[in-house]
Amino acid sequence: MTPRLQSRQLSQLHLYQVQHAVRVGRGAMSRAEIGERTGLSQPAVSSLTRRLLASGALIEGNARPSHGGGRRERELMLNSEFAWVVGAKIAMHQLTITLADYAGGVTTTVKRPLAAPLRLPSLVRQIAREIDKALAAARGPVRRRLAGVGVAVPGFVDSLKGEVHWTPLLKPASAQPPHPLAAALEQALDVPVFIENDANMLALAEQWFGDAGGVPHVAVVTLEHGLGLGLLLGGELYRGHGGLAAELGHVQIEPHGRACRCGKSGCLEAYVAHEAIVRQGQEAGLIACAGELPAAATEAAYLELARIAHAGNARARKIFEQQGRLLGRWIANMANLIAPQLILLGGGPQIATDLFEPALRAALADALALPHRGRLPLLLRHHGDEVWARGAAALVLQRLDESTRIVEAAARHGLARSANGKAQLVGRRALA
Repeated sequence: MTPRLQSRQLSQLHLYQVQHAVRVGRGAMSRAEIGERTGLSQPAVSSLTRRLLASGALIEGNARPSHGGGRRERELMLNSEFAWVVGAKIAMHQLTITLADYAGGVTTTVKRPLAAPLRLPSLVRQIAREIDKALAAARGPVRRRLAGVGVAVPGFVDSLKGEVHWTPLLKPASAQPPHPLAAALEQALDVPVFIENDANMLALAEQWFGDAGGVPHVAVVTLEHGLGLGLLLGGELYRGHGGLAAELGHVQIEPHGRACRCGKSGCLEAYVAHEAIVRQGQEAGLIACAGELPAAATEAAYLELARIAHAGNARARKIFEQQGRLLGRWIANMANLIAPQLILLGGGPQIATDLFEPALRAALADALALPHRGRLPLLLRHHGDEVWARGAAALVLQRLDESTRIVEAAARHGLARSANGKAQLVGRRALA
């Protein structure tokens, strides 16, 4: 028998619904609109918004005509200066850090070179150092009102435990997995840290700020150094057991096939990701440098191979066409399983898109179940790492919305602090 929610838990849930409705509404909302969005009664909405206005999390804006034709209603919006969050996207060759306000507006983005893979202590030191620099350069009470840090990490990530089972960012002998990345960063930064698979963070960014807004079922495929998938099902990120769902890149398409970075063989990623395409270019004698390349050199080689293909080299064009065929077939297989309303393919340089897109779309159409053909849109997007970092910042804001305690504490004291001065944010830990 499922236990019933206690009154306090129900109140927290309703507060979250109101707060989050305003956040994802992408603009000011009236109390009537909040009621329509959440399904809560107008008396409940009025009571809950009074609490949020008193805390300072919401502020009133302009007046607008009411739906019923009565007196004008005040619009409600997020107070952008209520708290601040940091989002970080960790790529093999680059660290991107975004500072965002409480409304999700980006105020600062910095990019720093990174030479992964690294050992865990070294990776933590570099991330913490660059985040501290970004905070030091920020104006006003940003550091004092910092609510938390979100980090987008490639690989197998258990976001609830804050652990990484495998990531290409870490050297294989770095430590015995799982790696406690969130705890290590929390100790270094002295603020709450939330880690998440990077494809999930691009999916969250698309939901909050991009093409996936208002679409319940969306698949976000990421193609760059690796291959990832973020799923929005019923309007929520789908993580599966242990946060390990949606690993499209590690579907085995060839038993005993090409070696994959994850330790398996025959993974889809080992055939279509940038690193895999560069390796095929090396094998065809089209790229001069041999052997495994650093991440930055891999991306440069991928661009060079695209230029060779555009110049008319048939072998180079064949590599990109095969990349498109495999991607299209397996994106279709995924779509046949979960039936999304929209597919977004993001990441990677635009220079190579026209080389693989025709083959991708042809294979997608061929492999899709008949009811999906011609009805399932696929959009290609070329995002910079700052969009992924903004998704990581959005993760912290989502955790903040979920916690009544931290909202009320922030209103009273800036942020709740433990005995050692560390900001307290309820997220991975259960609400008391």
